[in-house]
Amino acid sequence: MKFGIDFGHNCPPDTGASGIQLEDDVIKAVGTILTQKLRTAGHEVVNCTPRSATSVTNSLHQRVEKANQENVDLLISIHFNAFNSEAHGSEVYYISEKGKRYAEAVLNKIVALGFRNRGIKYRDNLYVLKHTKMPAILIECCFCDSSDDMRLFDAQKMADALKDGLIAAMPSKFPAITP
Repeated sequence: MKFGIDFGHNCPPDTGASGIQLEDDVIKAVGTILTQKLRTAGHEVVNCTPRSATSVTNSLHQRVEKANQENVDLLISIHFNAFNSEAHGSEVYYISEKGKRYAEAVLNKIVALGFRNRGIKYRDNLYVLKHTKMPAILIECCFCDSSDDMRLFDAQKMADALKDGLIAAMPSKFPAITP
């Protein structure tokens, strides 16, 4: 299977939230490990994160265009929430039925790590979900401003959860290769 991975934000002026940890930093940690794990499992991975952008909209456009040009099978946009230091947990957004299958499987694996289940949510107004030709999911791994979530957070375990959820939801025509 060919995955597109979007290291959400990470492209000034499109920068992520700040909290106990910076969203851009934890996204890079999880995304880098996830990329390697998917490749080790025999899948192709395309990094859809742009190197530079003129605006947030331009950054989003470049991510979608890269995924569409590379004709990936699924775009995964990795994010971390921040709100009020009290909110906590994980949620995954989707727009298509295929995306919903991946969202459910990924969220189940994240919740198994101990994070609060905030649910899967249909969103038709998120740029990376709305403008891709393929199914896409946007993962809010947890809250980077929550002490509860940051105590639980481990980049390696989060990447394992994402990989396991993605592989569990794959159609049988894309079998995983056991290393």
